[in-house]
Amino acid sequence: MRLKQSEIKQYREALLKEQKYKCPLCNTRILKSEATLDHDHETGKIRQVLHRSCNQSEGRILSWANRSRGKDPKEFVRNLVKYWEVEYSGNPDHPQHLSESERELAALKRKLKRLKSPAAKRRTETQIQELRKRLNDLEDQIEVGEMLV
Repeated sequence: MRLKQSEIKQYREALLKEQKYKCPLCNTRILKSEATLDHDHETGKIRQVLHRSCNQSEGRILSWANRSRGKDPKEFVRNLVKYWEVEYSGNPDHPQHLSESERELAALKRKLKRLKSPAAKRRTETQIQELRKRLNDLEDQIEVGEMLV
């Protein structure tokens, strides 16, 4: 059975109500204005109602997974989720990874370059100095902890 174009709105709203207005991908409430009727592009079968942005993300992920080396994009995505769930906290940090404080420091440095007012520059320089001190203190704590291990 193929749904007629004129039946889409009514079907979408009925399905949305059946889903209790909840998106199956992000588990948050779907407003009628955000609701999109999702379908499988291979079979044409309607699946569920998603947020417009979740529907776009699903399509992009599937398209991206189709370009992976694997034969089955769904298997690739399942494997990707398993990969993300593995505990890697014992591994060292990547040299290009910045901590939250390091990102904050970089943002303050960029801000400092844009500032015109001497007073605003002094405040930002003070923030930078305080943040650098916190980072140094953290590094010292980490070194002491590593020496104890």
